[in-house]
Amino acid sequence: MVARLLLLAVAARALQPLQPCRATRRRHLVSVRAEPEPDVDELKRQAEALRAEVETLQAEAQAAREEELRRNPPPPPKPVRERPKPVKRKTEEEEGFSLPSFNLFGDGDESEKKKQPVTDDEVELASKALACLPYLLPMSDAIPFGQYVINDFPLIALPLLPFAPFVALLNAIPFGGFIVFIGLSTGSRNPQFPRFVRFSMQQAVLLDIALIFPQLFQSIFGATNIKVPEALVEPASSFVFFFIFVAALYSCGSNILGKQPNQIPIISSAAEQSIGPF
Repeated sequence: MVARLLLLAVAARALQPLQPCRATRRRHLVSVRAEPEPDVDELKRQAEALRAEVETLQAEAQAAREEELRRNPPPPPKPVRERPKPVKRKTEEEEGFSLPSFNLFGDGDESEKKKQPVTDDEVELASKALACLPYLLPMSDAIPFGQYVINDFPLIALPLLPFAPFVALLNAIPFGGFIVFIGLSTGSRNPQFPRFVRFSMQQAVLLDIALIFPQLFQSIFGATNIKVPEALVEPASSFVFFFIFVAALYSCGSNILGKQPNQIPIISSAAEQSIGPF
């Protein structure tokens, strides 16, 4: 009986209609508020007010800066040293030839001495004469190579007579030729001499150096008693003599005319490179 009642209760519960579930939905209300149109005149007034305020602030900042500079002035600027203007070197044609000092080693007083006024002709003549003197050294060393030419043509010895006292002086002084060689080599690097004179000094030194090789061969053959055919010795010696003689004659002639003797092959270019452009 009880079991039947329980079954009836369960059946009645199952037959009851289902109640719908309550669902909640939130609705979002979007409200759109229309903005009023901007007032152009009001915006202009605001811009002018901002501009005036900016100008006022700038004026106050400038006044504060000037007041600060008045109280604490900056230190005076350091004086700017002007660079000396480069001195344009005059060429030999513009300034003429100057009378050189005879300080070969260039170790005299640094203070410049007052020079006696001289005319252009006197200075030019002194420079020309001084430029010709260095060629006495290679000519005196080349005279022994001209023995064959002088024996065949004695008249050639006449132009060589002025060199005789110089050759005798070199032979009388021990190492006379070497002393003159060192003096000319040092003088060619002394800026107190004009470049016109220094070029001739250096060229004479190079001509004398060129004679070292024939003199060396002559010494070797003389010491070893090696007999060289006369047909080879005579033209070789004559060539050496004529080369030095013609080179010295050309150089002295160019110096007398006031022109630089720079047309000797190899020797002149080597002299140019040795003394430089100044």
